[in-house]
Amino acid sequence: MKLENKSILVTGGSRGIGRAIAIGMAKEGADIGISYVNKKEKALEVAQEIKNMGSKAVVIQADVSKVSECYGLIDEFFKKFSKMDVLVNNAGICILGKFTNSTEQDYDRVMNTNLKGEFFCAQAAAKKMIKQGGGTIINMSSLNGIVGEPDQCAYNASKGGINMITKSLALELAGYNIKVNGLGPGFIVTEAAEEDVADAEVRREYLQNIPLHRFGKPEDVVGAAVFLASSDSDYFVGQTLYMDGGIMIQQFREMRDKR
Repeated sequence: MKLENKSILVTGGSRGIGRAIAIGMAKEGADIGISYVNKKEKALEVAQEIKNMGSKAVVIQADVSKVSECYGLIDEFFKKFSKMDVLVNNAGICILGKFTNSTEQDYDRVMNTNLKGEFFCAQAAAKKMIKQGGGTIINMSSLNGIVGEPDQCAYNASKGGINMITKSLALELAGYNIKVNGLGPGFIVTEAAEEDVADAEVRREYLQNIPLHRFGKPEDVVGAAVFLASSDSDYFVGQTLYMDGGIMIQQFREMRDKR
């Protein structure tokens, strides 16, 4: 019960990593707010699962690519819970495609959701947290924020930007007793990613670069998320924790082996 009596908002909490984090934090005693864009039934399913554990859960519709809805989301959460101990800035999208074929519309969708959404949800939450005397913000980055991957240039750029937002906010907000850190998952197979690895050859190519020889599951992110949300990480400031099965060190090993 590391998160008992905490009120936590998980943006994009209706599926994938967000769903796993919402449920995992509820298991640790937290009450949870779940934001969604257009899959209300999925959000309600997560909320019901959390209620069955004995925690409070509400769902709130919001498109975080719009600043007004970021602020509306935070305001609505405070109406439901009266305080926000933790914001998990999880909502995000990825549009695959060659850089030379990328459109302005695709670029804007990725940046507005991933980068602008996290920025202004954090801003809206921070203003409330300052008044209440503190809180925690957890930004969802990715291994792609430090290791580039072909065919998702805008996504890579958005996650790199999130890493710098995390560091910058940590510096600005530490004095207000607001702890800001990040999570950087590697290849996590969610519903959205299952199609990407359906082909046996594609799976083989990915797995040969993962020292653990398996893909990550959404649940593999939960432990780090709970840690950053709890008092166990009170001296962590501006850090991004990576759970990647060893991909980063594998890259360096390959470089060494080629010498």
